[in-house]
Order: sequence, then structure tokens, then C-alpha cells
Amino acid sequence: MQRTVDFEKGEYILREFEVADCAYVVMQGEVGIFKHGADNTIIPLGIVKAGEDLGELGVVSGQHRTAEAIALTSVTAVKITKEVLDLELSKAPSWISALLIGLSERLAKTDELLRVHQAKDAALLAKIEPVVKMHLTAGKRRVS
Repeated sequence: MQRTVDFEKGEYILREFEVADCAYVVMQGEVGIFKHGADNTIIPLGIVKAGEDLGELGVVSGQHRTAEAIALTSVTAVKITKEVLDLELSKAPSWISALLIGLSERLAKTDELLRVHQAKDAALLAKIEPVVKMHLTAGKRRVS
């Protein structure tokens, strides 16, 4: 099933280690993608903007979420369930699924290396960290 969902600034969209049951395509707004380091520092991975997707990694690979996603602005996104994605992939040649699974597994390993080595991009960190800290003080919850 697909449906449009809205998230407020500071609201978590995805949480690391949760079951990956859907992906999102951002229609409006910006989403910060990050991991927590060993000492609970924030390791920014990127910013997802309108027209881009997030959450597909775990859905395609069948693994848990590998990162956190938080709305940096008000966000409108299309939620795509695992069932819909699986149905569409079943219509494609089998090599496409194999390719996507291989890519997602390699990206998950790269994400883990970033976390272990505490790789940080200062510009991304400056954009993501204040919103994460705002969330921690405001106690906003995820809605989906």
C-alpha cells in the first residue's frame, strides 16, 4: 500500500535497528540521515531531499534499519510498504532483485564502517545535530 504521510521538523521517520517494513519517497522537505557513534555522537550520512528515497536499504535486503532519519523541515513523503515493493520487484527480471540486494548489503557494510571509524562531515553535522538535539529536549515521537 502507498499513502502520503507528513512529518514535523524534529520528528523521527526511521530508527536504527527497527524492522524495515517500508520505504519513503520525499515529496517535500529535507530529511537528515545519521548514525550514533560508539560514544553516542552523531555521525551524519546525508540529507534526503524532494524526489529522493529513504528506508529502501532494509526493505530490499530484509535487514533491520541501518541508520536514523529525522525530519529537518516539515516533510511530506509517500510511504511504500514492503509488500508493494516486493510485488513490483516480482515483476522484474530476477537479476534486478539480486543486484539491489547486493548493493544494499555493501551499503550497509559501508554505513557500519563510518560508524566504527566515526567519520564525520562538518557541514552535514551542523545541519543535522541541532534538530536531533531539539528532538531529545522536546521528546517528539514518530508517526507513520
